[in-house]
Amino acid sequence: MDPPLISHPTAGTTHDYPSSQLTSRGDLRLTAHSSVVADRATRLFGPTDERASYLHAAATLHDFGKATPQFQAYVRPGEHYEGPDEERFHARLGALATWFVLAEQGAPPRDCLAATLAVARHHQALPDAAPYTVDTLAEAFTGPVIRAQCASISDEWPVAAAELLNLTGVAVSWEKFEAWVNDGAIAEDLYDAAARRELTGPESNARQLPERLYDRTLHYWAAITLADKSHAMDITPEHIFDIETLDRATIEDYVQSLRNDSAETSEQTALNTDRERARRQALRGVHEWIGDGTPIATLTLPTGLGKTLTGLSAAFEARDMLTEGGSEHPIVYALPYTSIIEQTRALFEDPDLWGADPTQSGLTVHHYLSETVVYHGEQDTSDVGDSDANESAQLLGESWRDGTILTTFVQLFESLTGPSNRQGLKLSALDEGLVILDEPQALPKAWWDAIARELDLLTDEYGTRIIAMTATQPSLLRDLETVSLLEAGEIHEEDGCQWCATGPEYSRTLPPVAETAYFERAERVRYTIDETALSHQLAVEDTYLEHQTAADRIHRATTDDGSVLTVCNTIESSQTLTTHLCNHGDVTHLGDTIEAVVRERNVTAFEPAVTSTQIAQEVLARHDLQEREPPESRGETTAGPFVLTLNSRYRPFDRQVIIELADTLSTSAVPFVLVSTQAIEAGVDLSFKRVYRDIAPLDSIVQAAGRCNRSYEWGQNGGRVTVWTLGPPNDESTHPPAHYVYNRGIPAHLQLIADVLATVENPTDISDVDFSKRAVDRYFDALSDKSLSSTEIRENIDLANAAWLARQSLIGGYQTVDVLVAVTDAEVEFVNTLTERFTQGDVTAYDELDTASRMRVSLPATIVEDAPGIARLDGKRRNEDGVNVFCYVEDSALQYSLTDGGLQGREDSVGGRFTL
Repeated sequence: MDPPLISHPTAGTTHDYPSSQLTSRGDLRLTAHSSVVADRATRLFGPTDERASYLHAAATLHDFGKATPQFQAYVRPGEHYEGPDEERFHARLGALATWFVLAEQGAPPRDCLAATLAVARHHQALPDAAPYTVDTLAEAFTGPVIRAQCASISDEWPVAAAELLNLTGVAVSWEKFEAWVNDGAIAEDLYDAAARRELTGPESNARQLPERLYDRTLHYWAAITLADKSHAMDITPEHIFDIETLDRATIEDYVQSLRNDSAETSEQTALNTDRERARRQALRGVHEWIGDGTPIATLTLPTGLGKTLTGLSAAFEARDMLTEGGSEHPIVYALPYTSIIEQTRALFEDPDLWGADPTQSGLTVHHYLSETVVYHGEQDTSDVGDSDANESAQLLGESWRDGTILTTFVQLFESLTGPSNRQGLKLSALDEGLVILDEPQALPKAWWDAIARELDLLTDEYGTRIIAMTATQPSLLRDLETVSLLEAGEIHEEDGCQWCATGPEYSRTLPPVAETAYFERAERVRYTIDETALSHQLAVEDTYLEHQTAADRIHRATTDDGSVLTVCNTIESSQTLTTHLCNHGDVTHLGDTIEAVVRERNVTAFEPAVTSTQIAQEVLARHDLQEREPPESRGETTAGPFVLTLNSRYRPFDRQVIIELADTLSTSAVPFVLVSTQAIEAGVDLSFKRVYRDIAPLDSIVQAAGRCNRSYEWGQNGGRVTVWTLGPPNDESTHPPAHYVYNRGIPAHLQLIADVLATVENPTDISDVDFSKRAVDRYFDALSDKSLSSTEIRENIDLANAAWLARQSLIGGYQTVDVLVAVTDAEVEFVNTLTERFTQGDVTAYDELDTASRMRVSLPATIVEDAPGIARLDGKRRNEDGVNVFCYVEDSALQYSLTDGGLQGREDSVGGRFTL
C-alpha cells in the first residue's frame, strides 16, 4: 500500500468533496479530513484563547490512528485485513497522540486529559473519567496493541504519520513520538491525573482529577464530534455555519399592529400599555446587561403580561448586540413540557409574525415527538428515498444549526448531563449562544442544585447568556448572581446609548417603573384558601374535599358565574371529577362530538387535510356555539355547562383541538368547564373566570392562576382562584392525589405548603400581589431552608462521572413507552402500512414515524406490560431490539376516549393513576 492515506472510501459514491480533498481514485484523504475537522471544530468552539489551539490540535489528531497499515488495509477497497481487530481500531492511538502534542504545547493537565478523553471517545459517549483514564487508557497506551500499531507505521510510512502530527502546528518528529510511546512514561502522567498511589498499585480516584474536567471534556468532545460527523457526511460548511435567523424588526411590526387594535375595555387598554412598557423596559435592560458581564438575566413579570414576546424581543436584541460584526448566535428557547411547545411554535409560524417553517426558515423545533430537521434550499418531498439528504437534515436539526431552537428542558439539560454521542451534537450551538428558560420554576425541585451547576457550566465554560423568565423566580436563580432586565431598564440612561438611538422611535416613550409595580398593578384575581388546603399542617385534622362535592361546587359556579378551569394533580383525579360533573343531567361533554367529527371526516392527525381549527369549528357548530359572545352578554340559556377534559394521555392533535375549543368557550357567554391536570399551567394562553386548583406548590398555583382573567375579560380583580385539597378518587387510595405527586419527591412537602398558606392574612380574599409575590417568596425561602434538592448530580459532574450522569433523567419516576394511537380508518391504514414497512426492513419507515408525532402518546410501561394484546410497531417481540413504539388500533386491552381521559388500560395500573 502506498500513500496517500485515506479517511474512508468515497469513490463511486455521491458526494461533493472538493477534488483537492480526494485521492486520484476518488477517496477522501486522511490529511484533508483531519484538516477540515480541525477547522470546523475550532469554528464551532466559542473561545478564541489558548483553549482553541488545544482543540485544534486534538481535532487534527482525532483520526491519527487511521494512519496505521492495519486500518488502511481494513478500509481501502481491494485490500483485506486479517490481523487482530484491536490493531485496526483508531481512537486510542489518536488519543495518545493528542496527549503527546498538547504536552509539547505546554497545555495544563486539565486540557491534556480533556482533549485526550474527547478524542478517545469521539465515536462514543463519555465515560466515568477516573476509572477510564487509569484502568483503560493507561493500560492501552502502554500495551502491545499501540506498540504494534506504531511499529507498523515505522515500517510503512513514518513520513505520512509525521505529516499528520505537524498539521497541528506543533513541530514534532515521528521518531520522537514513537520513542515516547515505547518509553511508557504516559502511564505515570495518567496516574498523576486520576489515581491515588496504593501499596497494591495506582487506584482510580475521581477526586484527583483536574478541577472542572467534565466541563472542558464536554466542550472539546462536542465540537470534535459534530465537526467529524458533519464532514464524514459531506455536509457543506455553509450549512453548518451560515445559520438562518429570524429578524428582530418583525417583532416590532407585529407588536405595533397589535397596539393599533383597540382594546375592549379601559382595563385591557391599561394592561396592553403595561405589556408594552415592560417590553421596552426589558430592551433597555438588555443594553445594560450585555455590558455588565453578568451572564444570567431575569425577566420577572406577572402571568399574562406578555413574557413570551418580551423575552424574545430581549433575546433578539442581545443577539444583535453580541453579533455585531461577527457570526450569528443561536437562540435556544426552552420550555418545561412538550404539551405547551405547540402554542409557542404557533407564534413563530404565525403569518402575521415570521411565518416560520420549522424545517428550513431559521426555526427548529426539537423534542422527542417532533420531526427535527433543517433543510437548505428546496426540499423535494416526493423523493422520499433521498436518505442522504434526510440524514443530513436530521443531523443539522439535532445539532441545532439554526437561528432559533424551540425545545424542552429535557433536551437542554439532559444533553449537559452525560449525553449520548448524538445528544452531544447540539452542545456547540450553546457556544456564546443565548438561552431563554421559560418558567424555570417548573424544573423538578430535586434537580435545582444540579441545574445551578449546569448553568454555571454553560456560562463559565461555554460563554452562554441566559434569560430566565417567570412570574415566580425560584430560589435556584435567586441564589445565583443575576441581573433583572426590568431593574436594569429602570436605571438605564438612554442618552449616549447607541442601541437606544438606533432602535424604534416609539421605544423611547412609556417611562419605566419598578419591577414590583407590574405586580401591584396587575390585580387580575383574588385568591381563596379552602380550609382543606390547610389540613396538611401538624396537629390539624386531615379534611379533604370529596370529588362529588367538588363537582357540585364547580357545577354551581359554572351555571351561575361563567367559565371554570379546575386543575387536578393526577389523571385519575381528573377522570373521577369529570365523571361526577357529567352525572349532572344538564352537562354535555364535548369529547364525544370531537371523536364523531374526527371519525366522520376520516382525519389523519399526522398530515391533516382537516385541521384542528376546522374540527373545533365543526364541533361548535353542531352545538350552535359557532359565534363567540362576550361574557357580559350572558343571559338566560337553556344550554347547560359544556365540559372538556385535558391531560397528557391525549394525542397532541386532539389536545390542540381541545385547547382551541377552550379558547373560544372560556371567554364566551356559554357555561364551560375544563378539567385538566397541571399540564395546562405553563404557556397555554387561555382565560377563565374561575380557577379551582388542587393543592400544589405555590408557584404552580400561581401558574394556574395565570389562566384566570388573563386579559381582564371580567375586569380588574374579576377572577377568583380557589385552592383546595381533593380527597382520594377511589376506595383503594389512602392518600389524596397531591400526596403521590408532591410528598414522594420531597418529604413533608404538603405540610410546608400548608404552613406557608396559613401565614397569609384573610385567607378567603387574598390579593394577587400578596399571593403571587409575597407568599411565593416565603415558600421558596422555606424550600431553601430545607435544602431539599439533591446534590448527587453536582457531585458527579465535579467528579467527571459521565457514565453515571447518563443514567439520570430530568423526568424521573416511572418508565414510559410511546404508543401510536390510530382513531380513524385512514390512521389505521397508515399504522398497518408502517408496520409492514418496518417488518420488511424499509429504513425510510423511520422518517414516516417522525411525521406521526401528533398521534403519539406516552404511557407508563406498566400499562403496556399489562396489555399483552398491544403490538409493537415493528412487529417484533417486546424484548427484541428495534423500534420500541407500540400501536393502538382500538385494541381491547387499551381504550382511547376523549371523554374518559385519553389512552389508558382497561384496568389502569397504580403507576398510571398518578401521572399528568
